[in-house]
Amino acid sequence: MDQAQSLREYMHRYNIQQEKKQSSRVITITSGKGGVGKSNFTLNFALGLKAVGKKVVILDLDLSTANINILMGISSRYRLADVLKQRKGILDVIEKGIEGIEYIYGGMELDELLKLDQGSLSFFMSQLQELQAYADFILLDTGAGISKELVNFILGSDETILVTTPEPTSIADCYAVLKTVVQYSEQSPRFRLVVNRAQSYREAVETSKRLQNACYHFLKLDLKTLGHLLEDQHVRKSVKAQTPFYITYPNCTASKNMKQIVYSYLPDLIDTSSVSLKGIQGFFERILSLGKSS
Repeated sequence: MDQAQSLREYMHRYNIQQEKKQSSRVITITSGKGGVGKSNFTLNFALGLKAVGKKVVILDLDLSTANINILMGISSRYRLADVLKQRKGILDVIEKGIEGIEYIYGGMELDELLKLDQGSLSFFMSQLQELQAYADFILLDTGAGISKELVNFILGSDETILVTTPEPTSIADCYAVLKTVVQYSEQSPRFRLVVNRAQSYREAVETSKRLQNACYHFLKLDLKTLGHLLEDQHVRKSVKAQTPFYITYPNCTASKNMKQIVYSYLPDLIDTSSVSLKGIQGFFERILSLGKSS
């Protein structure tokens, strides 16, 4: 029995294969610095969720170097701005990549959203309602590093997955993101940590504890670890071949680690089942509110 099948049975036993909810869960995925494998994690995490029956849409909001499509070796016909300008409906701009994974190419500046007239804004919000009913999870792949846009994305989403490597600079930049967001948040944001490219399980645990201790003592923030991905040559091979490692090398160490991350993540949602989700419409409403007040 493979791990995906085992996860399906596990979820069935705990009765968490629920009917689709009215609000999709919006997850911002980000990092403190570039080059830590954030976009690659986003794509393969989406494939892992899809493998166990979840409807996932990736929204590429890396405003400078959007590259989800590059990781799959495909080009995008449309972008989110086509919806802003009422040229296309939201479901029309969803592209399909490898294994049918669905994504939307952002390719827009936030100023485009803030400058919408009332008619265009009403159309955009109505389209977001359609997307909200369409997907179980919407993964926001963002740019790396600290920016006003990133802080707004985190504050507007239901939760955030922060990707780091064991390198001291990556850990420091990751902490800087957490510190900045906490300063702007009235309530403690929900963060989960993923340690990527660890040389060993011990190094992954030590990296997690280092960040967790700093967050607890200095930020009063409970930073939970979602999992880790060990260094694996198959990841680099898949990036060069523009195919996700989860599909190309399903039995490699990184794929097994990713399956474990999904295995850990979905049952943990039981603890947050009573939390009201903002959904993608709530996310953009928050972005608009924060943008106009800044």
